[in-house]
Amino acid sequence: MPFRFDPLPDMLLRNLGRYSRQEPLQRALLSLQPPVRDLRQGRDTDPYHVSVECLGLDLMLQCMDPTLPDHEQLWGLHALTFHTPLSRPAMPWTGGWPKGLDVATATSRHVVALLAQEDDEAALALPEMACFLVPGFDGQTWAVQCTFGGPAKVLKTMTLVRTGDWVGASWLPEFKAAAATQVA
Repeated sequence: MPFRFDPLPDMLLRNLGRYSRQEPLQRALLSLQPPVRDLRQGRDTDPYHVSVECLGLDLMLQCMDPTLPDHEQLWGLHALTFHTPLSRPAMPWTGGWPKGLDVATATSRHVVALLAQEDDEAALALPEMACFLVPGFDGQTWAVQCTFGGPAKVLKTMTLVRTGDWVGASWLPEFKAAAATQVA
C-alpha cells in the first residue's frame, strides 16, 4: 500500500484507477447500514457519483462499456473523497486518516508537508486548497486534492483521483463479513 495513506482502507485504494466487476467493493458496501445499492450503474459511460453517507465517503465511478451484457460489464473507480466534520456531510469519514494527519488542525501546508513528495514541483498549497501527485499502486499516479475551510482553514475534504490510463484489476483483497468495518 502506498505508505503515506496508511491506514486508509486497502480495498478502496486498490480499486482506485482500476476497472473490474467491483464485486468485493459491492459486497462490502451492501453490508453497511444502510446498504449502498447503486454502486454499479450501467446507463452510459459518463462518470457518476455515489455517496456513502454513513461512512462520510464519496465515490466517482464509470461503467466502461454499457453495451455489454450485465455479466460482462466492468466499472472503474475514478476518485474517492473523504469528508471531515467541517465538510458537513451526513457523517464525516468514520475510518482512520493517514498517520500524522489531525483533521481538526491540518492546514494546507501541513497536508502537503505530510503527504506530498519532497521534490514535487507540481504541489499547489493555497490556504483553501492543496493539489499534488503521489505514487499509487502498480506504477499508477494519483492526484490528491484537498479543500480547507473554517476560520482556521483546516481540512474539509481529501480526494484521491486516478490519473493516466485505466489499469485492469490485479489482486484485490477478498471481502469478509468481519472486514466490512475496515471499509468504514
